[in-house]
Amino acid sequence: MPEFVSVPVPVDRVQEVYELLSRESLNPSAERQAAGDGHSGVWTQPLIDRMFIESSFAMRRILLAIAEASPGWVTTNDIATASGLSARQVVASLGPFEKRVRGRYAMSIWPFEARQFVDAGIFKYSMSPETAKRIVTLTAHVRQREGGDT
Repeated sequence: MPEFVSVPVPVDRVQEVYELLSRESLNPSAERQAAGDGHSGVWTQPLIDRMFIESSFAMRRILLAIAEASPGWVTTNDIATASGLSARQVVASLGPFEKRVRGRYAMSIWPFEARQFVDAGIFKYSMSPETAKRIVTLTAHVRQREGGDT
C-alpha cells in the first residue's frame, strides 16, 4: 500500500500540483521501490518462502485464505471465516505484518493486493495466481512436516 504525505500548497498552485502528479513518472515503479538490500519491489519466490516461514500461525492462515480465493477478492470477514480467526484477529495480524514487510524484507508492497472500498467501509484482498500457488504449496509442506494445521 502506498504511503501518503500532506504537503501545504498555495491554493492558486493546486492545479499545477495535480497536473504534475498526473504525469507518468520518469522512473519506473520498480526503481522507486528498490531497497538498499537489492529488493526491487517484486516478491521473488525465495522472499515469499522466507516471509511465509517467518509468519505467525495466524498470518499463515490469513495468507492461505487469500491464496485459496485467488484470483478473486476476499473481505476481512471472508478471511476470518476461511481461516477460523475472528475479523478482529485478521485486522490485528495485518499491522505487524505491514511493519515486517517494510522493515525485515525492505518491501513497500505486500505479497498480495489490498483495496479499500470506502463506500462500503471494507477492505478486499487478492493474490496473484503464482503467489497463491506458492503459499498453498508452502502450507502443505509445513502441515506435512509438523503433522497438523498451519
